[in-house]
Amino acid sequence: MIIFKYALLRHMRSPLSYLLGLVMPIALIFIMPNMWREAPAVAMVYMVLLMLLSANLMAALILEDRIDGSVMKILISPTTMTSYIFQNLLAAALPFIFQFTLLGVVGLLLYDWTLHFTVHLLAILLITAFAAATFSFCWNMFFRNKSSSNYAYLFLMAVMMLVSGLMVPTQALPDPLQHVGAITFPFWFMRATLELGNYGGTLQFWLYTGIVLLFGVAFLLIGGRRRKM
Repeated sequence: MIIFKYALLRHMRSPLSYLLGLVMPIALIFIMPNMWREAPAVAMVYMVLLMLLSANLMAALILEDRIDGSVMKILISPTTMTSYIFQNLLAAALPFIFQFTLLGVVGLLLYDWTLHFTVHLLAILLITAFAAATFSFCWNMFFRNKSSSNYAYLFLMAVMMLVSGLMVPTQALPDPLQHVGAITFPFWFMRATLELGNYGGTLQFWLYTGIVLLFGVAFLLIGGRRRKM
């Protein structure tokens, strides 16, 4: 797990990574008690935003490795590309796991969440974090310039936040845009959290969560094929 340790150290070396991956998520957990109690699905919007930004910072390290040729040096050693990608994604997931575990504990102790609600919420959060990490990985596989990748990613992220219903309800969008969000994983995350908040861990909730998981797997496969091109 040398690559995992190295990737995690590189990621946490950046002050911005600390801010987006630890400081701001932890602050969100404690500064909005009423929202976490009464409308956790709304509070999740901010977590997803930070999740997307933090995942891109980690994925950008893979892009740097491609640009400076570090990947080729790593592959000379007894390390496969699959292991390299897996360990980088694991390093990206670790801050998320810490955030979500803390959120679950605080929710149970302070926000009157039931164990059923907490377990289901953590499940959709972990799967969405996986989708965010693989999406960022896949996105960076299409670029050879870090600045271009970042600017395009931020633009695409803003579009996804808009059409997926995270920023405004999809019903408030023009008719042609109301269903565009279905091609983005935040759309299905929002559907899952609303379903969970209104009706609990229903079959419909797991259907929406499964769609998010499929997005994550698809991004991983596409990114893996792209790096071979």
